[in-house]
Amino acid sequence: MRRGALVVLAAAAALSACVPYPADQLPADQQGSSLPSLVSGVFPGLDPGAASQQSLHFQISAYGPDFASQVAAMAEQDYSRIMTDTGLYSFQPSGLYQIVVYGAQDEYQKKTGQPQWSAGVTTGNAIYVYQSAEMPGVLAHEMTHLIWYEFMNGNLSDQQRWVNEGLAVYEQSQASNRGQEMFTLLLPTLRSAPIPLDQLENMAPNTENGYQASLWYAEAEGLVRFMIERGGRIGFAQFLTSIRDGKTFDQAVASGFPGSWRTLDDVYQDWKRSLQ
Repeated sequence: MRRGALVVLAAAAALSACVPYPADQLPADQQGSSLPSLVSGVFPGLDPGAASQQSLHFQISAYGPDFASQVAAMAEQDYSRIMTDTGLYSFQPSGLYQIVVYGAQDEYQKKTGQPQWSAGVTTGNAIYVYQSAEMPGVLAHEMTHLIWYEFMNGNLSDQQRWVNEGLAVYEQSQASNRGQEMFTLLLPTLRSAPIPLDQLENMAPNTENGYQASLWYAEAEGLVRFMIERGGRIGFAQFLTSIRDGKTFDQAVASGFPGSWRTLDDVYQDWKRSLQ
């Protein structure tokens, strides 16, 4: 297999690492409920002696006070960037988000029960990750999901999945090069044979082969990036608000980007032309 294909498949594994739990699939020991309620302690915490650090928007648990402080600073930087990119300046979380950083992958797997390919999991208002070189990107990705679920009042339809994941990959690519690396590798296919818009909306990437899933993530990220950077962050905020309020994608596009696009297909066609 060519190196490029290997990188694409590895990127797909990293991007599919998130496992957002709906309320009816939380672990049996769950003591709370899905968003907007606050949930803590869903999975076992860190071993005795771990440090705790509180920041403006987060409660961090990690091994070592210095590392906990580093994670808090990283999280706040991610949060600020996500608010800027989405234009959701007036959004106020209902409480502190929880971040638990396990010391290594084996501790993460043992305590969360997640599969080997998982690098992070979100549940309720909490993010569980483990210390690794991939953690900055995973943290930004998972944080985007937390903010989405709370802003959207805990809702995520199948048709909205591409926006949710595309935004999460976009933020991951800001914190690391993983999302943009995959987009670059798949650019020839995105130019010549992108996934049709109706399939993008209805495809479940976890049911596809690695390459097709990678293409789905790359296209979702590319469209979201195009809307934010070409359409404008304030317009993207209105787009998200309209989706939250039950509008169709076409209505949300017309509301968020008047004068630029009328329908989601207008965005899609413009995005395809921008790749040439």
